Amino acid sequence: MNIVVHGLSPVIRLGVITALLEASDLFLSEHFTDIGDPEEVHALIREDEIDLVIIDPTQPTLNAGLALCRDIKCHTPAPPVLAFCKGVSPRNVLLSHLSGIDSFVHANESPARLAAAVQSTLCGSREWLIGPLEKTSTRWSGATSLTPREQQVLWLLSERCTNSQIARTLSISANTVKNHVAAVLRKLAVKQRSELFADISLPEQQRYVRG
Repeated sequence: MNIVVHGLSPVIRLGVITALLEASDLFLSEHFTDIGDPEEVHALIREDEIDLVIIDPTQPTLNAGLALCRDIKCHTPAPPVLAFCKGVSPRNVLLSHLSGIDSFVHANESPARLAAAVQSTLCGSREWLIGPLEKTSTRWSGATSLTPREQQVLWLLSERCTNSQIARTLSISANTVKNHVAAVLRKLAVKQRSELFADISLPEQQRYVRG
């Protein structure tokens, strides 16, 4: 087993590894590799030597962290990615989800819950332990229930694409797009698409659409 830890400060990295070692007999110290250079992460993925990447998607900046996540998910096969950070706002949760992050653990979660989330993610499940959001909003709690196609539609909606543009991008009919948009709005508990990103300032970033 090789779990790569990337983008965490030395103190937090030590805390995460120590918490996992103490919380579960599944993990040994040799299972963890600390890598600071993103290119080294990609090199290990190409060699199929990574089982999980634990990353702080807000480091060094949110754009850079999420761009790395999207790049990791472009590999075939791609390892699961678990985000571990303190900055949990609706915006961060949404962008993490749309950037391909498999699991999200708030830094205030207990070692036992962190260990359980790591184990679940290694087994192919998704865990979203987002804790209290920095803004008063539960809108994005339904994001993890979106289907892969609905995730694609949501990402294109975040880029302010029209239904016809979404249909062309995904090679589906306008009626199918309409149905997907309706499902996204229902699951995220909003009545119209203009409400989706009303309180979120989305950064400029490379488009990432999972197939």
